[in-house]
Amino acid sequence: MCSYFNGAGVLLSACILPIIAYMNIRTLCLLIAYLFLTSPVYAEEAQNETVQPASSGAAPSMSEKPRTEPNPNIARISDLLKIQDPITEVLHLDTGKDDEKLLAFYRSEGSGIKQGGIILFPDTETHTDWPDGLSELRKGLSDFGWYTLSIYLPSEKRPEIPERTLPVLSSIKPQAPPSEAESAEAGEGAEEPQTENTATEAPASTEKTETQSSNNSDTSSEQTNDETKADEKYEEQIYRLGTTASNHLTSEAGVDRLIILGVGTGAVWAAKYVEKFQAEQDLRLVMIDARQPISTDAPDLLEILPNLAVTIIDLHHSPQFNSRDAAAQEFPGQRLRLARHKRMNAYHQSRLPAQPVNWKSSNTRLLKHTRGLINTYIIKAEQEQRNIKLNNDEQADSEKAPG
Repeated sequence: MCSYFNGAGVLLSACILPIIAYMNIRTLCLLIAYLFLTSPVYAEEAQNETVQPASSGAAPSMSEKPRTEPNPNIARISDLLKIQDPITEVLHLDTGKDDEKLLAFYRSEGSGIKQGGIILFPDTETHTDWPDGLSELRKGLSDFGWYTLSIYLPSEKRPEIPERTLPVLSSIKPQAPPSEAESAEAGEGAEEPQTENTATEAPASTEKTETQSSNNSDTSSEQTNDETKADEKYEEQIYRLGTTASNHLTSEAGVDRLIILGVGTGAVWAAKYVEKFQAEQDLRLVMIDARQPISTDAPDLLEILPNLAVTIIDLHHSPQFNSRDAAAQEFPGQRLRLARHKRMNAYHQSRLPAQPVNWKSSNTRLLKHTRGLINTYIIKAEQEQRNIKLNNDEQADSEKAPG
């Protein structure tokens, strides 16, 4: 028996060794791997490994975390609270609504002569201490008799992405191919007139289209209602924040004269606030580089300005226009033309000097220019009006008959 196996081994080696001699190393490795994977021992072990987790129970799946979008307001507020300024007071004022606080930077006047209070509305995607202009204004104006209160405006609610729908396809239903029985019945009844069928099917189709159009009108009305509600909520939020800031200035600082100063898109909301409360509060409006918000639901500044009966100072960095086409395309030019057309005597527009490369010197120029126009058109103009009124009253008293 042993001699038989030895002879078979010699014969096998004599057949395989010449083949291996002509094979390269890579082919040899692939052949060995194939023989190993197809062996019954390896297949049995792999089957046991695959069956064992199923018998012991399913492995615990990792709980997926819900997808959350980053909130820029929370990030900005957390960064603002880290600012260490001994003169600036960080306020968290109650607005009268649950879970709503007004974040504001408050600075008292530092000259000893109380001029009034200034509420600053920042631009979109900025904050209460934005270094490009707003920070210099709130700090610099407080050194000349003004109580400054820079408030934080939340971001506007972005419109939701509409669903892609096609109302025409909703009424078209895919029809299955007719069966043999149906085709035979259709062939038999082809000779009969089909006026009754068409007459009966027409109202059904019209009913479907009517119900579909009513559903579409309902959804469109709901969308418009949601948009108006969202717009009203944001305006009401602006009103609450502005009213909270004005109440704080009148109660804590004891000022009556208030200036609402808006930068960029904040100028539009500042003008909207003045339009709402100009009859209740002693307000003035200062706009710096006013621009219309991107949202189509935002109020139009050109429609607000003619309704204002207060002093308006409009500052901008836009280049000076010389031609009719440039004046038509220039937004400050449109505001100036509107003020002249409506004879708004309390409207004053001024073009700021060109911004230098250094932003610090640019902020200094902005502060000087803004302060000079406030002194000219608000403080001195109102003082002259008081003097004229006093002189008229004295003259009227002197012209009265004795006794």
